Amino acid sequence: MAQITKSQIESELQRLAEIIVAQSNQLPTVDDNQDFARPNISFSSDGTLYYEAYERGEQLFSIPAFDLEHLMFMTFKDTTFSMAVEHERMNRNTNEDFRRQLFAKQVELMRTLNSDWAERTQKEIDATLRTAPFNDELTA
Repeated sequence: MAQITKSQIESELQRLAEIIVAQSNQLPTVDDNQDFARPNISFSSDGTLYYEAYERGEQLFSIPAFDLEHLMFMTFKDTTFSMAVEHERMNRNTNEDFRRQLFAKQVELMRTLNSDWAERTQKEIDATLRTAPFNDELTA
């Protein structure tokens, strides 16, 4: 993988965030681990990029990125999920499984960014729904 700079990552995060109107606090930090489970993009000494998060000093996850596109997919999969949660909360339909709206909004946001990302996200959602299908009868 070619060396990617902090500036390139920040620029791409900002560009994509503007497309879906994501707020800066919905994005990961770059080379600035703030703990508190906020995702961060870090650089290893060999130039490998990691999408990671820590909480109270404990690593929650650390995923190596293959390239800038893969890094942005991982980042915006989380960002769009957070945005979709907020959308669902503000537009709750008590007659259906809350995930219907949440998943649809997330895929819509991902499609706005990149149709391949939307397809990948939908496949992950479909896998989740095979083991935990929608249940509109459990709504409150």
